[in-house]
Amino acid sequence: MYRRKTVDIFTVAQKHISRVAMDISVEKTPKQKLSQYAVDTASSVSVTHLPNTNLSIVKDAAIALNDQAGSAKAVAHIGARNLQTESELHENCIAMRKAGVDKVLLIGGSTYQGKVYQTFYEVKEAIQDYGFDMYCGVYPQSEQYSMMQYTKYSHFKGGISQLCFSPKTLNQWEKKTRYGVPTNCTLKGLYKYAKLCGLLDSLAYAVGNLSGIKYVSSKGFNTVKFVKDLRDNPIHLYNFGKLDQTLMQLEFKD
Repeated sequence: MYRRKTVDIFTVAQKHISRVAMDISVEKTPKQKLSQYAVDTASSVSVTHLPNTNLSIVKDAAIALNDQAGSAKAVAHIGARNLQTESELHENCIAMRKAGVDKVLLIGGSTYQGKVYQTFYEVKEAIQDYGFDMYCGVYPQSEQYSMMQYTKYSHFKGGISQLCFSPKTLNQWEKKTRYGVPTNCTLKGLYKYAKLCGLLDSLAYAVGNLSGIKYVSSKGFNTVKFVKDLRDNPIHLYNFGKLDQTLMQLEFKD
């Protein structure tokens, strides 16, 4: 006898509410390709400015990302010490604004001495008339939220945290902070991407922090388990691999 499959409307509604409520941004290098699912799901997509690369590469990737999204989702990173000339900064910023890229994240960039700019505050001053929404990087392992409210956050719309595997530390950061967490990556993927983006110091701190051990197994990092221990701040996914899988799990994590 045929039996009609029943649908639990309440469960479906709860999943839909959970999906809508999650504010998740993602990060990509200029050469990484994202699926349409990832672009559609993310509230914004950061494009990294890697050491020893020209800002024009970030510009091109950010414009292409907005074209793929059909809206202004790109957040172009600008690494102060990565810049080689003033014209590199200004020409690419003008081109991005003309193409509809309206958000930037300013960071220090390379650990080496900059040729033109040493701090992201100098870059902020140089591009403040272009009309970007400007964000900054924050470092929960070495900075205090109570101080950042009166320093960085008084100059920027908000910040994205560097890697930190301690929910207790991250949860001290409240308004205007987007929590940066890895995707469900393997340990090999975590190391490879951290090295590429100049995040090895942050990774070393994170791995050395024993409170993060319970989120790591032989299979890699458990993003959903980690996020469940965080307050309801927006999430920023560092794309170390398995991005689509992680997004889907986070959307319906409840």
